[in-house]
Amino acid sequence: MQWIVMLALPLALVLVLVPLVVQGYIIKEDESFLQLPHYTSQEQLEDLFARLEKAYPDQARVHSLGRSLEGRNILALQISQSTRQRALLTPPVKYIANMHGDETVGRQLLVYMAQYLLGNYERSLEVGQLVNTTDIYLVPTMNPDGYALSQEGNCESLPNYVGRGNAAGVDLNRDFPDRLEQQHLNHLRSAARQPETAALAEWIVSKPFVLSANFHGGAVVVSYPYDNSLAHNDCCEESLTPDDRVFKQLAHTYSDNHPIMRRGNNCNDSFAGGITNGANWYELSGGMQDFNYAFTNCFELTIELSCCKFPAASSLPAEWARNKRPLMQLLKQAHIGIKGLVQDASGYPIADATIVVSGLEDKPIRTSKRGEYWRLLTPGIYSVYAAAFGYQSSAPQELHVTNENAEALRVDFKLSPVETNYDGNFRKQKVERAEPPEQLKEKYDGFLTPTKFEHHNFVAMESFLRNMSMSYPSLTRLYSIGKSVENRDLWVLEISTAPGVHVPGVPEFKYVANMHGNEVVGKEMLLLLTKYLLERYGNDERVTHLVNGTRMHFLYSMNPDGYEKSQEGDRTGGLGRANAHNVDLNRNFPDQYGTDKFNKVTEPEVAAVMNWTLSIPFVLSANLHGGSLVANYPFDDNENDFNDPYSRLRDASISGRKLNPTEDNELFRHLALVYSRAHRTMHLGKPCALFQNELFADGITNGAQWYSVTGGMQDWNYVRAGCMELTIEMGCDKFPMAKELPQYWQDNREPLLQLIEQVHHGVHGFVRSSISTPVAGAAVALDGGNQTIYSGTFGDYFKLTLPGRHNVTVLADGYAPIRFEVEVPAVEPFGVRQDVTVMRDDPQHWASANDFRIIENVVNTRYHTNAEIRSRLAEFENQNGQIVSFGYADNEFSRHFNYLKLTSNIGEPEEHKYKLLVVSSLYDTIAPLGREIMLNLVRHLIEGHKLQDVSVVPLLERSVIYFLPQTEKFADVFSMYNANNTVCDPVLPDELAERILSPEAESSKDLLLQFVRSEHFDLMLTFSAGSSELSYPKGDSILERFAHSIQRTEFNYSPLQCSTSATRQLHRESTERVTSLFYKLYKIPMFTLGLSCCRMPAHQQIASVWRTNIEKIKNFLALVQTGISGLVQNEKGQPLREAFVRLLEHENTIYNVTRNEARFQLMLPKGLYGLEVSAPNYESQVIKTQVQHGILSDLGSIRLHGFTLIRGEITELNGHHQSGTQSTTSITGVVLDEGNHPIRNAKISVIHPAGLTHLRNFTNSLGQYYLRAVPVGAITLKVEAPRHFEVTRDLRLPQAGQPTENVVFHLKFNAHVFGLPRFLFIIVASVLIIVSVVICVLCAQFWFYRRHRGKMPYYNFSLLPQKGKEQFDLDEDAGDDGETELFRSPIKRGMTIQPYFDEEQLEHILHTDDEEDGELVMDMAPQEELDVADDSGDEIVMLHNHNNRRKH
Repeated sequence: MQWIVMLALPLALVLVLVPLVVQGYIIKEDESFLQLPHYTSQEQLEDLFARLEKAYPDQARVHSLGRSLEGRNILALQISQSTRQRALLTPPVKYIANMHGDETVGRQLLVYMAQYLLGNYERSLEVGQLVNTTDIYLVPTMNPDGYALSQEGNCESLPNYVGRGNAAGVDLNRDFPDRLEQQHLNHLRSAARQPETAALAEWIVSKPFVLSANFHGGAVVVSYPYDNSLAHNDCCEESLTPDDRVFKQLAHTYSDNHPIMRRGNNCNDSFAGGITNGANWYELSGGMQDFNYAFTNCFELTIELSCCKFPAASSLPAEWARNKRPLMQLLKQAHIGIKGLVQDASGYPIADATIVVSGLEDKPIRTSKRGEYWRLLTPGIYSVYAAAFGYQSSAPQELHVTNENAEALRVDFKLSPVETNYDGNFRKQKVERAEPPEQLKEKYDGFLTPTKFEHHNFVAMESFLRNMSMSYPSLTRLYSIGKSVENRDLWVLEISTAPGVHVPGVPEFKYVANMHGNEVVGKEMLLLLTKYLLERYGNDERVTHLVNGTRMHFLYSMNPDGYEKSQEGDRTGGLGRANAHNVDLNRNFPDQYGTDKFNKVTEPEVAAVMNWTLSIPFVLSANLHGGSLVANYPFDDNENDFNDPYSRLRDASISGRKLNPTEDNELFRHLALVYSRAHRTMHLGKPCALFQNELFADGITNGAQWYSVTGGMQDWNYVRAGCMELTIEMGCDKFPMAKELPQYWQDNREPLLQLIEQVHHGVHGFVRSSISTPVAGAAVALDGGNQTIYSGTFGDYFKLTLPGRHNVTVLADGYAPIRFEVEVPAVEPFGVRQDVTVMRDDPQHWASANDFRIIENVVNTRYHTNAEIRSRLAEFENQNGQIVSFGYADNEFSRHFNYLKLTSNIGEPEEHKYKLLVVSSLYDTIAPLGREIMLNLVRHLIEGHKLQDVSVVPLLERSVIYFLPQTEKFADVFSMYNANNTVCDPVLPDELAERILSPEAESSKDLLLQFVRSEHFDLMLTFSAGSSELSYPKGDSILERFAHSIQRTEFNYSPLQCSTSATRQLHRESTERVTSLFYKLYKIPMFTLGLSCCRMPAHQQIASVWRTNIEKIKNFLALVQTGISGLVQNEKGQPLREAFVRLLEHENTIYNVTRNEARFQLMLPKGLYGLEVSAPNYESQVIKTQVQHGILSDLGSIRLHGFTLIRGEITELNGHHQSGTQSTTSITGVVLDEGNHPIRNAKISVIHPAGLTHLRNFTNSLGQYYLRAVPVGAITLKVEAPRHFEVTRDLRLPQAGQPTENVVFHLKFNAHVFGLPRFLFIIVASVLIIVSVVICVLCAQFWFYRRHRGKMPYYNFSLLPQKGKEQFDLDEDAGDDGETELFRSPIKRGMTIQPYFDEEQLEHILHTDDEEDGELVMDMAPQEELDVADDSGDEIVMLHNHNNRRKH
């Protein structure tokens, strides 16, 4: 019957209106509300809606959806045929506006819409039919607080986007649950959701809305879902819903009826047909239109109405005229597709049934409580079925949807239950434990199962953790962060509801135990805590809430090797404390104050923990130790503790040392007190037996005040990783007996839990861009502090803080800084969510605020060629000749290195000015980027001088700045970049830094070093890449404080997380060596600033590099603004040019005065200093002075008094010779060649006064020398070295006991040899060698000829001559002549063999043998003659030899 009534009403209305038209009457629509156009205030809006409800009691009804943050009503006006009871299958539709408070056109259009629909309900057939068939809800303002802050006439948002967000500054269109976030995360965030968002979300879910529109301003376009994507691109990639065709039809319905929007070219934007996919335009997360589609049945559009966000009220009638028709036509789209009822067999409605359309299964539609459904569809043929839990799914029906007459096709479904013949109470089954959990907790010390208290070695611990991980796979993840020295795993168990991933918005917490292998209580407590948390999850509200909202990581044993060596019952010993390398791991971390032998080489366990800590955004941490009972907080050491070994001793006789608090000292004290006060005895502060003087008030202490720990883990966590960490000493005994563990558990269980809960205290939220893209690496600082934390990959941040009002500063690269105030409650939940929307920074706006509006520095940046660099530098000189001087080809140095000199009043004496050197880079591959930054800096200083900036003018008055843009190998590097601009780090061999360190001579290097040596620079700045670190000479406390002041910027950008590579590591090491070289040899502190990860980033990224580093560079230059200066004179006011100044508390820090005025000027950080001013033959004077930041204090003229000489007679006492003591001092220095390479074994001697020749020494392998007992006064030193010209130098030694240091000699190489030039000497020597060789050869031939000339003419050959028998190991077979046979003949010994002899020769031979053998003949038995022929056929005659030896 209801549908009959519904059809009858429009028909009756038609019958009433038609006669009026037939009779000639034309009913004009009522638009009187357009008279006197103005914006309706909140009070006027409430009054208007009340009057409409009263005037149209059946068709209008006002609903209050909730209140804004400041308590203003959020109203919805319902307009329908009957607002008391919605007719069945009447689709609910909603229009919402003013979500951004300063986008107001939609707000006023909905006010007009309400008056138009109600005022013309009986006048217009179209309006009447629409109201009768549609349940319309109008919400003119979702953000009344933001509207109240906005200003009419502002087409763009106010500064800091005041008015866009709500009263808390939150963008409500980024605050809704997001479809891509995990369900439990959306649940967690609901507690921090803004009241406006919560009210709208609850209302949207409570009603079965079919269609919706959200009205905005700032553009003219219709946007449809999705607004974000899995890829999270900034823009330009569509993210389409399954119902993309429907959404495009809805969007075109509005756009095509809008006379301006349909053209698609408005507000400097271009949209085809005036519509766009939200993600394709720009991405945002947490938007309302995606929430509607993903979480409900509602199809919502976002409609941008005007280019101007808050136009003048006079434009409102024109806006109404343009948008009235689109508004009406969009409402009609709620009646397309199909609709119907889903009922059971008895005709009762089935709520929450699912309507599934084939091809659109990813978006099922669910029925209302009354069994209704509406499914928007474009024309076509569809297969549809219904399904519901407990019912059989309906058979698919093929439907032909035409959408004719804007009427949905009605299709009803009846479903049959699945169960028909089952009896029993099976749906009411309930599982109960045999014993209530509370009784189990009491029975087992808080555990639900029996728990054994025992110590676990590595194998037992590993087994325990694997068992826990397998038993609770949905809550845990067991992983190793590395290996110990002895290859044991460093196991970590993660406990969270989403193990393995960082959940955005969920803080990370860690416990680290057993850092000292023999301190075992922490390890056992963590094992027990793990079992406690996992067993009680789901049975304990507190534990469940903690696990659901926190991601916990427990490292049970950081030193498993040491644990294996330790022994149970060792209460105070040190066995097993260190790792397998015998290194204390809590002295091995990098320290902010220095490096020593304990942390010079990083141990594998420490490296693993550092990498782990930096890979996860930990918020809070604790390091569990033993040996005392106290909660210890940073800092653990003072800046001078590396030079004071006594400060590192835990001495029972010392009750306290120097306190060194962090800027978060109060927060650290609070965290320590949380643990201490929750502990049964720690808060009492009772000392351990061995350390009776250790009294800790409230059981807490500052680490440095207790005893110094250099290289400690808790300081590294705070300084480097941004993680707040405490060191908890859990008891006086390091390795107690296992039977004592239950008591330790009772004492520490509650403190361990309470400390984890502290991770939720403070400010947290998300940093997103204006298009809702997460902004990673955004720096978040509190109350102007320098300690910043950084947003994670998903933009989430957590900043622990105490309750109260705090100023929060957020800075991200490429975005405008934002500051806001937030109040952290002092009651549960002790934390506040503050999402931050940062807007893309306009380069011109940034330049105006930070760079004197030098647009060239930030717009269209690029690399300049060498010729362009020279042209720019010459242009600077031509246009600013009074402060700029360009050196190009003026001398040999400027031909290799073009330089720019910048100072006020070029040409005036510079004795009173500091000298600064800025080098583009000492690496040819980084120099192109360094040159652009240097060029920007020169522009900055010149423009600042023109504008008489208060920071630039004093800088140039007090200093001379040299700029050296390296040009030598630019062409090679730039060609590599042009060939492939994706190469991050171009590589070249033999870079400048490597040439400086090389002993080989090289022209450009030698010229640079000569320039540096001759100019006597006070400071030097150069640039590098691969990190954002600042390198400087280590070991000097003044330079370390300079480095801290350089890095201390108003906005601390996130440190660059650059990957490591071999070349980057090589550059880092080379930089340290060059830094040391310049400081030790030339006394020039060199600071090297890392600009970016890449040596040559893309052209357009140069602007970003400049913006992120300009403040650090300005801080470097500002060092000249703080210090002291003065003149040293005698009593008559004459300058003492040999005077010097020494800082009393800083060893080896001596400054000579200038050569003319005897002026000294010292750059010093703020503080109290003692100066000793001295000069030869004058009494020293000690001055105490306070240096204030930003002030160069002039001490005026310091006058020294000369020594008074006492005259008298000297009497020699008889028999005794008093040996007078002569005033002496010492001299140290180094001897170098022209290339600054050390010369070893050089002789240094005193040649004047006479009689001191015994004062001499020789240089070592480093070229260093040391002369003792040198008399004060004028002396002359002489330096001699092989192959070098000798050098002499006159010195005046100041006074006894005052050593003269760093006297450097440079020796020229002596190329002469024996008085001849080297080339001539080589020629002469070569000729002599050749002549000698020829003479030797001739002599040898003559000697061989004489040696082998024989008396017997019958020898045509001879055997090899031998010096002796030893060479061939001759035996007695060898003859006396020293000859032997190399190849033994088978002929018997004693026979003479000749190939052939005639008879005369034979007789002659026999006769000769008889004569020669003479007296040596021995009688022998006669032997037979043998005739033997050889293989050749020659006849061989064998003769008897009458003796065994032959003699020549």
